[in-house]
Amino acid sequence: MTKVLGPETSPSPFPPNNEQHLLLNPARIRCARETAGLSKVQLAQLLSVDPRTITNYEKDGAPQTKINALSEILKVMPSFFTVHPSDPAIGDLSETQVWFRSMRKSTARQRRSAVGHGKSALLLFHWIENHFNLPCNDLPMEDIAQMPPRSSALALRGDWGYGENPLPNMVSLAESHGIRVFSLPSMGKEVDAFSFVFAGQPYIAVDTHKTPERVRFDISHEIGHLVMHEASMSELDAGTRDIEKEAHDFASNLLMPECRVKSLIPHHALVSDIFKAKKYFGVAAMAMAYRAHALGRLTDWEYRSMCSQLTSMGYRTAEPEGISAEKSQVFDFVVNTNRTKGISVNTVSEETGLTSQELHGLSFGNFMTVTSGGGRTSGGVVVNKPKLVLHVNKNFPVGE
Repeated sequence: MTKVLGPETSPSPFPPNNEQHLLLNPARIRCARETAGLSKVQLAQLLSVDPRTITNYEKDGAPQTKINALSEILKVMPSFFTVHPSDPAIGDLSETQVWFRSMRKSTARQRRSAVGHGKSALLLFHWIENHFNLPCNDLPMEDIAQMPPRSSALALRGDWGYGENPLPNMVSLAESHGIRVFSLPSMGKEVDAFSFVFAGQPYIAVDTHKTPERVRFDISHEIGHLVMHEASMSELDAGTRDIEKEAHDFASNLLMPECRVKSLIPHHALVSDIFKAKKYFGVAAMAMAYRAHALGRLTDWEYRSMCSQLTSMGYRTAEPEGISAEKSQVFDFVVNTNRTKGISVNTVSEETGLTSQELHGLSFGNFMTVTSGGGRTSGGVVVNKPKLVLHVNKNFPVGE
């Protein structure tokens, strides 16, 4: 049988068009744009393209030729646009999943930017968890979800073994119970703190430009959302309950338990009484005065007079002679271990897709202290992960 051959063909001198296989991830493009606080029109202007082109980029992906321009404009590493199978699906984190501390003050664009930084935190903690064993989440969210704020706060204090004693470093305390706490890069004051749960893991973002006392209260407020609202809140509940007030009341009871406050602050309290109690609990003077009034230690007139006096002393916007900023044990441990192993911030930056500035902003300023070096991990994963054990001194009163 004779085989019939077709006309002889020569290979094309032009390489095949594989651009479809090299497109930048569309979800990452949108994430980077929203984190940068840019609209599609603004990004189009900076790239000198039509706004419809940006829509196409965020739907189908962008060509590789745009990677450097997008990286520079959106302040991410080129590797940010490449998604690895093991990466968390950061696109699944939406604004509706986030508990915002000051919802009414912020714009939609500011909230999207804040959520974008939350997505960056997911990538950073994913990198950390690939290299370190962090504490597991043990928040009793199911157990105390239906309790009122005061009962929830007391139950959590009991679960943590503090009774009526003042709570120590709130950043480290939250970290020791498996909450991933990170700082917000330069954001508008309107966004403030926020929290969310992603893949069963709780996260809290705080604004470190505020006083340490206010940061402590913000963390407590967000813990209130996590334990009271995350596991049980329905759309009907959200529309009929003042969940921000509930979280505020929870924070007040968590930081300043009623019995201990009443034992420290007498009826008709003086400014000196407020100062003594504020130092003991590690809270702002205004918050201490509010709590004293709520517990009947100040009459309405005395409370107004106290607030006026504290304002004249500068306590409305600052905290003169306040406590020192509370530090993250997680980021401190990670940075010191990286330094010892010669793993540079550039390595972390490349493997997460986040710039050193973003890493600095998310880590309470820790990552910029990593010494430069060429050390890399094999495949991005350390076989023997260092185990981080967080030690919180339960017997050392705050402010002493």
